[in-house]
Amino acid sequence: TDIEQRKRSVEAARRRHEAGASPESVVLTAQAALAEAELDRARALQSESAARQTLAALWNQRDPDFGTVAGDPLALPALEDFAQLSAWLEKTPELAQLAGEARIREAQVRLARSEAKADLQWQVGARTLRGDDNDVALVAGLSMPLGMSRRAQPGIRAAEAELALSPVEREALSIRLYSTLSGAYGDYTTARLESETLTRDVLPRLAKAEQAADRAWRAGAISYMEWAMLQDQRVQARKRQLQAALDAQTALIEIQRLTGQPIVTAAGNAPHSESTP
Repeated sequence: TDIEQRKRSVEAARRRHEAGASPESVVLTAQAALAEAELDRARALQSESAARQTLAALWNQRDPDFGTVAGDPLALPALEDFAQLSAWLEKTPELAQLAGEARIREAQVRLARSEAKADLQWQVGARTLRGDDNDVALVAGLSMPLGMSRRAQPGIRAAEAELALSPVEREALSIRLYSTLSGAYGDYTTARLESETLTRDVLPRLAKAEQAADRAWRAGAISYMEWAMLQDQRVQARKRQLQAALDAQTALIEIQRLTGQPIVTAAGNAPHSESTP
């Protein structure tokens, strides 16, 4: 780790100073670099504690008693091509919800149209003729409300207008989902390329260069500042590698949310442990 590396630098600087090969300023500089590394670690631990407390509050808990999820942020799976990912968008819950709302609006239109039809009411009965108890007449009646069609027109037009919005809303949502997926896909591809390039090409070379610089400094061939600059360069490259991997993981989560498809890393695809920060 960075702190272990700084501790080795302090010890090496102290030995050279005791041997009279370097001034005390080199020891003090190495100690200052170690203190900065320890400060960075303390800040990271404090940020982690605050984040865990915030997450516990979101889960309605007072104490964050949950553990740490196991996983390697540098393990970044290959994605399907973008055409396949965009095809999965058609099965997203958001579009399914719109389809359900469209069916409800169709039912509302049918209901509104049915209310425009006159509701005929039939009445049939028997009546005894006046003055003659033996004669009974069959009586039938028909009632039909007037103006039903006219009164139902506003409701019909409102229901039809709501129904007409369904394809427009679906198209707008589809475009928005496609645009979001495109951005997440581009972010993931770029971040994954950066992380893998740093893992494969940059960090191994910097590790060898640092070892060579260590030997050269102990032999007095280079100054401490040259060695320290190379150490810082390697630390910054490892931080950049981790940040790129985290950016890729964030984009991957968004892609999985949009498509509803689990995307996992195959066994053996994890990067070499030497490059893990």
